[in-house]
Amino acid sequence: MSRILTLVIISIALVSCKSKQPSILSTSSNPFQSSASIQPLSGVDGYSMNKDYGLEGEFPIKVGDKSPANQRRYIAALAGPNGEVLSFHRRGSCCPYDSPNGFGGSALVDVYEVTYEGLDEPILLYISFYDFEKLYVPKGLTKREL
Repeated sequence: MSRILTLVIISIALVSCKSKQPSILSTSSNPFQSSASIQPLSGVDGYSMNKDYGLEGEFPIKVGDKSPANQRRYIAALAGPNGEVLSFHRRGSCCPYDSPNGFGGSALVDVYEVTYEGLDEPILLYISFYDFEKLYVPKGLTKREL
């Protein structure tokens, strides 16, 4: 029974990830944090050529280490377009994808809501800690100056 329920949830998630705003499977009420209070992750090199990198569930930022701390440190390496400090919180998870590093060959993407002073609407960043790929800055953000 639980196996069928798991397959139904994954199927719904896969269908929902085709839209711009995928359904978030689990939710979180984590408080907002300031990126200024976190040591940034090194190795964020340049700007992504993919306009959807990190901004859609299909193109998650892969920070590796199976560590939520790496997700927060990645966000701390970013800034608003004019160097603004970011505020963020984890909104939940979505968008399962095939990964040998996930549970049962599948990994979820965490969704972070990001804001900064002067931003009209929050930005959603899609970040996975199950796998690692070279890290870039998503469209609309800049690299934090230290």
